[in-house]
Amino acid sequence: MRESVGYPPPPNMPPTRRVYSRTYRVWAHVLLWTPIALAVGGVALGLGLFAAADADPTYGSSALGYIGLFVWGALAVLSPVLLGSFIAGLVMLIRTRR
Repeated sequence: MRESVGYPPPPNMPPTRRVYSRTYRVWAHVLLWTPIALAVGGVALGLGLFAAADADPTYGSSALGYIGLFVWGALAVLSPVLLGSFIAGLVMLIRTRR
C-alpha cells in the first residue's frame, strides 16, 4: 500500500523556458547568414565576370566567362551544403526565440 505521506500536491506551474548560451545564438546566426552571403556573392561575382567577358571582344577576356561558369558550377555543387547550413541555422534561431 503506497499512500502519500502527507506531502502537498506539486504546484501547477508552466514548464521553464530553456536558456540557450550566447555561443549557441552566435552560431545560429553564422550558420544562417554565411550561406546567404556566399550565394549572393557567388551570383554577383559570376554575373560580373560574364559582363566583363562580354564587354571586351579580345581573346584574353574569354577566360573571365569560363571563370564565371566555374563560380556558378561551384555554387551548384555546394548548394546542398549551403542549404543544410541555412536550415540548421534557421532551426537553431527558432529554438532561441521560443
